[in-house]
Amino acid sequence: MAREYDLSDPTDLEVLKSDFEFYSADEWQEFIDWSLLPENKKKFSYDERGCLMAARKKALYNSHPSAKQMVWALKIVDKIEEIKGEV
Repeated sequence: MAREYDLSDPTDLEVLKSDFEFYSADEWQEFIDWSLLPENKKKFSYDERGCLMAARKKALYNSHPSAKQMVWALKIVDKIEEIKGEV
């Protein structure tokens, strides 16, 4: 899903929101739990896990973080899916 978003383009912002809304709060929690597994813990920084937690919280309340936070969260999801694909 690795996609580049132009944050100054309203169309890209709508696509970004749509991509963010694709994941439910439960799915964000699964990403958090997976990143906390002992074999994965060192692959993710404290800030990356914090970003996932913020994304989960926003998804829980049907809200959106800032555009930059959404891009970061989706890049972390791409990283998780890439690591999962290697296994």
